[in-house]
Amino acid sequence: MKKNNLFMGAFLKVTAVAAMMVIAGCSKTDHSVNEDDSVISGGGKSSATVKAYTNEVRSNGAGGFIWRINNVDQGTTSSLATAINNCIGTGNRDVHVVTGGTIGHQINLQPGLNLYCHNVSLKKGHTGYGFFRDGSGGIKIYDMVLTQTGGMGIRTSRASDIYIQNVRIYGGSIGIRIDSHPSRPYEDGRWVYRVHIQDCRFENGSSHGLETYGVDGFKGYGLVARNMGECGVLLNKTINGTLGTVNAYRCNNGGGYAGLRLANSCSNVTTDMLYADQCGRGYFVLSGSNNTTLKNCRITNGTGIGVWLENVVNCKVLAGCTNDGVAVTGSGSYANVSTSGCP
Repeated sequence: MKKNNLFMGAFLKVTAVAAMMVIAGCSKTDHSVNEDDSVISGGGKSSATVKAYTNEVRSNGAGGFIWRINNVDQGTTSSLATAINNCIGTGNRDVHVVTGGTIGHQINLQPGLNLYCHNVSLKKGHTGYGFFRDGSGGIKIYDMVLTQTGGMGIRTSRASDIYIQNVRIYGGSIGIRIDSHPSRPYEDGRWVYRVHIQDCRFENGSSHGLETYGVDGFKGYGLVARNMGECGVLLNKTINGTLGTVNAYRCNNGGGYAGLRLANSCSNVTTDMLYADQCGRGYFVLSGSNNTTLKNCRITNGTGIGVWLENVVNCKVLAGCTNDGVAVTGSGSYANVSTSGCP
């Protein structure tokens, strides 16, 4: 009798465990989907069922694009640019673009916009600006790949508080331009403030990778330029700035522009490290600039002068090497650079 009781007890335990396993299995595979859940294809989200973003642009799976605002799908269009602009609206919101495609006309950036692109690939199918803002700022752009055949990738004018991170731009003319006025940023008193460009890459463009004009309070880190027609990075009339690493390759090879150029009265700009290989010039500071410092550099195989501080005040290169020569003029300026080549 005792053996039978033991057997029955063990049997009931096994049966209970099996039932629990069946229930658990069903709960993992047969859960209900909330109305805020959606399956997104062709973008930054996986094909698994995931929660939609409050404001987003996604593919409808049939060649069109849906824009969603405040957790409600608003409509469908065949134009990705239209869907993005509709989702952005007047700004002051987070917008997630989770599908790639061709943008057939300009994206209008708006104040208070945080634009998350989830590393989707966008192709600019027109020759104007890819993304543009003329007016007040407070704009952030994250994680985007933009391919273009002409025109600028991103341009903002008169907009302070700009933050752009992990944007890669291929082709076109200027990759990113930030300025204080659309046509006259050089005039006295025209400034924008607090611009931060982080981990951005520019390739195969006909002009500069990154250009600023009239910025007070600039930060740029992890900037890479490859095969650009003009400068890798060009700062004009930019003050109180910090650059981390600038890495330029074949920027304006055979010409007078440089891997990194500071011009038109730049001041108080410090750069940690410059790599410039096969550029027109390596590091070029000129036109009334003052109080700039390059901490270290490796400038090789250029077609012009490696380090050129041209009639500037208190501009310094603290260390580094080049096999392309050094030229320095101007009060308090010097370049402590090895000219016997780089190891």
